[in-house]
Amino acid sequence: MSIRAYRVIKIETAKPNSFNLYHDSELVGFFDREYGFYEHITEGTGLTELPVEALERAIAEVPMDEELKEALLKDIEACRAKKEAYVQYYCF
Repeated sequence: MSIRAYRVIKIETAKPNSFNLYHDSELVGFFDREYGFYEHITEGTGLTELPVEALERAIAEVPMDEELKEALLKDIEACRAKKEAYVQYYCF
């Protein structure tokens, strides 16, 4: 079986950003320890994904302000609306 490569034309992101890799270090540390966040970032592109379960656990287990919690809840809601089990993030 062959595998074809397709040129990417456009990557669209939601506004505002969901979280900041540097400023939300407790959250990102949780994602990295529990789900291998940095390990899964595609080298050179900054694309990665997390299971919706990771966001739900983070909300329950990681101290965060309301703004960050609300952003993660919006990501969860968007995935549920599309019946997707993973959230894809573009980190740049």
